[in-house]
Amino acid sequence: MRVALRTALTLVVVLSVLSTALLIHLSWSYTARRNVADVAAQLNAQIADSIRNQLDDIQRNAQAAQEAVRSIFNQGAIRPEDESKREFVFLALLQAQPALSGISFGWPNGNFFGAEKADEEIHMVEVRWKRPPQVATLRVDRYVPEPEEPLFLERIQVQTDYSVLTQKWYAKARDSDKTVWSMTAGFPDRRQPGITYSGKLVLYDRFVGVIGVTIGLSRLSQLLSGVHVGSSGTVAILDTEDNVMASPDPAERAAQKAGTTLKLASLGPGQSPLLAIARDALAENRMRLSEHGSSAPLPLPPYRAANGQVYFVTFSPLDFRDWNVVTVIPEQDFLANIDRNTQRLIYGLAVFTAVMILAAILLADRLIGRPLIRIAGELGHIKDFRLDRITRIASPLRELDDLSAAMIRMAQGLTSFQKYLPTELVRTLVSQGIEARPGGQNRVLTVLFSDLAGFTSLSERFGAGVVPILTRYLGAASHAVAAEGGTIDKFIGDAVMAFWGAPLAHEHPAEAACRAALACRRALAGIRVPGAEGPSAALHLRIGINTGPMLVGNIGSEERLNYTVIGDAVNLASRLEALNKLYGTEIIIGEATRRAAGEAIVVRELDTVAVYGRTEATAIFELLGMADETGGESASWAAAYEKGLAAYRDRRWAEAAVCFETAGRLRKGGDSPAERLLERCRLYQASPPPPDWRPVTIMDTK
Repeated sequence: MRVALRTALTLVVVLSVLSTALLIHLSWSYTARRNVADVAAQLNAQIADSIRNQLDDIQRNAQAAQEAVRSIFNQGAIRPEDESKREFVFLALLQAQPALSGISFGWPNGNFFGAEKADEEIHMVEVRWKRPPQVATLRVDRYVPEPEEPLFLERIQVQTDYSVLTQKWYAKARDSDKTVWSMTAGFPDRRQPGITYSGKLVLYDRFVGVIGVTIGLSRLSQLLSGVHVGSSGTVAILDTEDNVMASPDPAERAAQKAGTTLKLASLGPGQSPLLAIARDALAENRMRLSEHGSSAPLPLPPYRAANGQVYFVTFSPLDFRDWNVVTVIPEQDFLANIDRNTQRLIYGLAVFTAVMILAAILLADRLIGRPLIRIAGELGHIKDFRLDRITRIASPLRELDDLSAAMIRMAQGLTSFQKYLPTELVRTLVSQGIEARPGGQNRVLTVLFSDLAGFTSLSERFGAGVVPILTRYLGAASHAVAAEGGTIDKFIGDAVMAFWGAPLAHEHPAEAACRAALACRRALAGIRVPGAEGPSAALHLRIGINTGPMLVGNIGSEERLNYTVIGDAVNLASRLEALNKLYGTEIIIGEATRRAAGEAIVVRELDTVAVYGRTEATAIFELLGMADETGGESASWAAAYEKGLAAYRDRRWAEAAVCFETAGRLRKGGDSPAERLLERCRLYQASPPPPDWRPVTIMDTK
């Protein structure tokens, strides 16, 4: 006789519902009292205090290092002219203070000595002037830091016009009775913007020189990169002239490496978008940092950008020079926090409910526990997508028996539904412990985009009758990708997106992608358009392949995810697929794929292009076949084309035109890229381009 589960669990359900309702009420009452703007202000205050404290530590370290050098010289432990001991002291102080970039000393005769951190090395830099003649020698000794003793690499000696007398940090300290801070352009051997704490050294009432301790702005940018500003916000240090002193933004890091800094007003389109938000917020409120004389934070009203997103922008003065900390935090970051808090609440409720259910299970173990354990084991098969292993579990409880039956029906439904999912991908992700939550990692992968040429007109012509054709093609493409160890990302109508190298590593991803592309083309050759004869019955592919660093992982929202790849290299592959239409080709690969595949593939270089959305030019190649395949096309026409391409790039229009004509004649059925470049040559013969012309095709559309 089957017993109703409702009777056994009624009391637990009542307690769970009442407790859950109370917790939800209290939690949402607390959440309702939270004000997003207050949270932003508190977060900004914490960030500003943190940066202020870290800057104070850096200042103290710089002052301590400067005072240590001064004391050593004052006490006569070493003399400034004692080269070996001086180098040892400077090196020891530099290694003891990770935040410092360099320690230097300047003499009144223009001579200079300093120790600096240069990327992964330490440089000992000395400038000595000889008078007469007015000639200076720059000596740079390169070392690699080692635990016991630095490893000497090489000594470089060149002539220089660097004189410490013209440096701001030296001149200001020489003319002042106290230590001063100055903006500096770096050491004589490498120009990196920074700030220097300097003071003059006087021994026995005689001015000996100036001691300087430098902190590179890149060090401050590195410090800011460790500051967490919401989930996607940013923080930067500005002066009152809107110069960016430090920022984790790649554009600022690149500018500092080149010896300069960014300026808010000169940010270009797409450059440092969050800093551009701060600039636009200031402009909208008609404010300038130089006009804000208060020491209190300057929170701006929430700023709505052109993309519709709302940002909180706050400027907080620092107790250092005329610097300010600016934070830019998207409002969505706070909404996301609320969502996460809600999820945590739900998890807490789930745990609480589980405890209550466990109490019920202990009371009715024989009626409920054992059958549930067996059902849980069957659910494990569903989790692993092993649907053929599901069996029916009989239970004396009517509800559990119905649950087992529902599980069987669910397995039957999933058997059909798994055709909508890459089953092997799901199993691989589960086996590797990759959780179904947003996240990813940067890896070098190869991505492929394919598209059926003329599919739109084919759909209009056949209507629903196009489905069998599309099914055959997508099935063949899926088989080709799987056979080469690739991962199908998605189908977009007649388009296929696939990648190699994730979630499982691939030894030769670029070569495998090229083989899969050729297999797709061969498979498509066997699919004919119903009712059509001759060339019109054939279907044609357009494929783009590119290799490069990209973000791979679970991309999407908390509710729906897609294991996919994103990044500039992915966008370039999509653009390469579209280029086939322009050049009349079927498979175009990028320069990185060409290098990665090496001698395994046969290609011809098509052109150099700057695709839509990119300013950087890249060489593109047409994939002709695999090197280990037989029966391929003759290479004579390809050689003629590439010879013409070289002449074209060298502005030898007549010679290039002859080569392109030869390539079109040698290739059976003609050669569309040769015809395209032949047309360019004739155009340039009639109207030569300007002297600064570059042989780069600029794509204005996708």
